[in-house]
Amino acid sequence: MRISQITETIKRGGYDTAFKALYADAGNGRKRAVALCEDFAERFGDLEDAALFSAPGRMEIIGNHTDHNGGQAVGAAIDRDILAIAAPVDGIVNIYEGEVLTEAKLDEAAEKGSSAALAAGMARRFGGGFCACTDSRIPIGKGLSSSAAFALLCGKIADSFYGNGATEMELALAAKLTENEDFGKKCGLLDQISCAFGGTVHIDFSSPIPTVSPVAYNVGDMGIFLVDTGVSHAGADSKYGQIAEDMECAAAYFGASRLGEVSTELFAEKKERMRLKLGDRVYRRALHFFDENKRVSFFCRRAALGQLPVCLYAVNGSGISSRTNLCNVHTEANEATEALKDIAAAIRIHGGGFGGSIQCYVPKEKTAQFTEKMEELFGKGCVIPANIRAAGVCKLDHE
Repeated sequence: MRISQITETIKRGGYDTAFKALYADAGNGRKRAVALCEDFAERFGDLEDAALFSAPGRMEIIGNHTDHNGGQAVGAAIDRDILAIAAPVDGIVNIYEGEVLTEAKLDEAAEKGSSAALAAGMARRFGGGFCACTDSRIPIGKGLSSSAAFALLCGKIADSFYGNGATEMELALAAKLTENEDFGKKCGLLDQISCAFGGTVHIDFSSPIPTVSPVAYNVGDMGIFLVDTGVSHAGADSKYGQIAEDMECAAAYFGASRLGEVSTELFAEKKERMRLKLGDRVYRRALHFFDENKRVSFFCRRAALGQLPVCLYAVNGSGISSRTNLCNVHTEANEATEALKDIAAAIRIHGGGFGGSIQCYVPKEKTAQFTEKMEELFGKGCVIPANIRAAGVCKLDHE
């Protein structure tokens, strides 16, 4: 379809079913899409073969810093997304986010650490270039995987125009490879899989290609909120890497490359001797890994039975272990935890830690009290409602 045809289809409600599946406010989705189409037409013209795309941010539900060492985690896509209108072009990537242009030639290496590196890397892997206008509602540096969502969006766009219908896992693996090699960031696969698959998923990272299973996670009237503490975790890559290295150091003590290759029985038998040899920090981070995997399994069993209070017990346990064993919880998150002890049903650090957001489960009747308390600490607008969305990265269909 041409851009003008997509615009008219949106206006007459032809994409409303798609918007309702992605957003609590479908009308707002429609307005965003029309604005993007108009921006695209002004910048690039009324191009053919255009399409709408969406890539969600993600929440880590439980399983903090387990993915990189072959453990388990539960992730979920959220209704904060990057919405895009795109059309194929040869050899280049041009993406406008408002007035900010990301551009790259596919036959040249882009600067590491740049959006261009992610876009060009994914476009090369899936066969060709494109131009696009995007609107992102995923805050940057807050632990919601804005970079993974952007990489997956670019991969989905390129695959739709040039590929053979890549699976969610193929998109996720390509996004990780692009972040590692083109962007220059060491990362696991939790972010990419959660954004690619959608819904709530259990991920077993013990194999090079992880096993992904849906989790029937119903929070009922409990609201899930992410609180922006005002501390960006941008630039914390070295601290994340240190956690992975410490866990790998512990694994090497047992003759393994990752802790996921070490049995719980062997770890329990020799952990104190390992502590004496490798020190307390390595010990605590290894202890977190094994305990967190147990919490993930427990969480999934209880979620299948609809036992939310017991699930939240595991979520709280994850938060406590991140604070006391991983030591990736910043001062502001500790302040929030103390302030919410009689309000929130569960609190944990969200994502890699060392900044970013905290994740809070709040009973509906306490939402106003919760919001007031958090805004006293971190300022107006710090509370981000996070609804789990069923769809992962996708091309939007019309009626």
